[in-house]
Amino acid sequence: MGERDRGVLDLDADTRQIPQYGRAAPPTSVPALTLLYHPRLTRIGERVKLPELTHPSSRVAVSRLKPELAPPFQPSAALPLASPFVSRRPVWIAAEYDGSFTIDVREGVSGIVVDGVAVTDTHTVGAADVERGVVLEIGGSVVLLLHRLERQQRPAERYSLIGDSDGIAQVRRHIERVARLQAPVLVRGETGTGKELVARAVHDASERADKAYLTVNMAAIPSSLAASELFGHVRGAFSGASHANAGFFGRADGGTLFMDEVADTPSEVQAALLRVLETGEVQQVGAERIRQVDVRLIAATDADIEKEVETGRFRAPLFYRLANQEIRLPALRERKDDVARLLVHFLERELDALGRAEELLDADAQGMSWLPAAVVARLVRYAWPGNVRQLRSVARYLASVEHRKAALLVDDPQLGRLMPNAGSAVPTLDASADELRARLAALEAERPSPVADAPKKRAPSDIGPDELERVLAALDYKLGPAAAELGISRPALNDLVDAHPTLVRANTLTREALVAALERYEGPAEELWRVLKVSKRGLKLRLSELGLA
Repeated sequence: MGERDRGVLDLDADTRQIPQYGRAAPPTSVPALTLLYHPRLTRIGERVKLPELTHPSSRVAVSRLKPELAPPFQPSAALPLASPFVSRRPVWIAAEYDGSFTIDVREGVSGIVVDGVAVTDTHTVGAADVERGVVLEIGGSVVLLLHRLERQQRPAERYSLIGDSDGIAQVRRHIERVARLQAPVLVRGETGTGKELVARAVHDASERADKAYLTVNMAAIPSSLAASELFGHVRGAFSGASHANAGFFGRADGGTLFMDEVADTPSEVQAALLRVLETGEVQQVGAERIRQVDVRLIAATDADIEKEVETGRFRAPLFYRLANQEIRLPALRERKDDVARLLVHFLERELDALGRAEELLDADAQGMSWLPAAVVARLVRYAWPGNVRQLRSVARYLASVEHRKAALLVDDPQLGRLMPNAGSAVPTLDASADELRARLAALEAERPSPVADAPKKRAPSDIGPDELERVLAALDYKLGPAAAELGISRPALNDLVDAHPTLVRANTLTREALVAALERYEGPAEELWRVLKVSKRGLKLRLSELGLA
């Protein structure tokens, strides 16, 4: 902006409040799109940040070829959506001055549903909606989340936690910070958010990783036995104490003790627990001598423990001692971009347990996954009162369904029982089965066919090596779909591949080259096709043809 323009703004300042965007500090988060569903399930979780949308009146196009999304912290692996059921003609997302965004579908032909509402013209979503995450279903085959992500992120130790949302990234940073300390830790979060996983991660990242790690659920211990279970007892201390018991603190000496549901600790035991934390001294029930222990305590609760302190049911000194180091776990509804990542993770585990791991990536003749996009959109819009534990139950059910019947899952009655409407995050989720079917039918009618939206014919000379490799990678090196996507004939594509410096065709691979690749490659055998950059089916046929299968 020139000096003359600045002067105009100054003259207007007395009568109009014009935002000085150039002078403001850059926001700590930026709009982003995360891929919640794609016919290639392995692409779920890819994302792209859209810093241009921090400037009002700017817009970005969403189409088959734009933007390119990549796995977190792997920008070089970015690919377009490349789904034949998403149009080349874009849907536009435009930033407005009040922080809202306008979804404009007038130019595109892909059917689009925004947070459960079918859109045929324009639709505005508020800034608060984007903070929570807006679910975009495009063409019935792709689901995206419009949300905000931290502008600057760095890779971190994953600690066996699934997800790449800002919320889970913050949890990882907190684990890294407190693991180096010896102080007690209080892990807080709603039921089912994974508090025990976080406690275990803190232990495994600490200097005590090779020492004992014990778990006790205070809600499961009768009040009369709490002191004995925690601190131990000597033989004959009370009726039935035929053997001495070291207690959880005694057995965890040198290591870590995880106390779940710590708010349920009986009031008469809390004073002794505070003493252990402050002095390391434990007195077994019935014992005359005090024992010294070295135990790192990690406690967890989903209760409003501050209210428990106010009412006197939980001792304030104990609370302040525990809460000196605190890790808060976000609810699943606060990390919508992780729902699909977690779903795929759980499906992998459940199908593997059933001996059907290969079915996860099954697709029909049109390249559509057995898991419908509408089902994933429904899961992401749900509020998840039971959090990750509840999502795992849903994944277990989905894995048990015969996949040829998966099209019925969007209004499956069992899903309704596993996901009660009382927990819905978006009112439109509570549509009846008839409404859901009508919405899907409307999407199907608006979905562009690959023929109707076919690419214009192009000259092979117009296609550069980078575009060729990018399109082939997006389509798993399947030559037929790639030729259609590029708008050239299959023979012309063969010529381009043969002329490319790094690409080959499976049927031209020599026996010597394949033997060398098999000997050199240390990864899973079923992934060799990715390394060789040929189609999986083509490589399988070539290996069989040469007697190497």
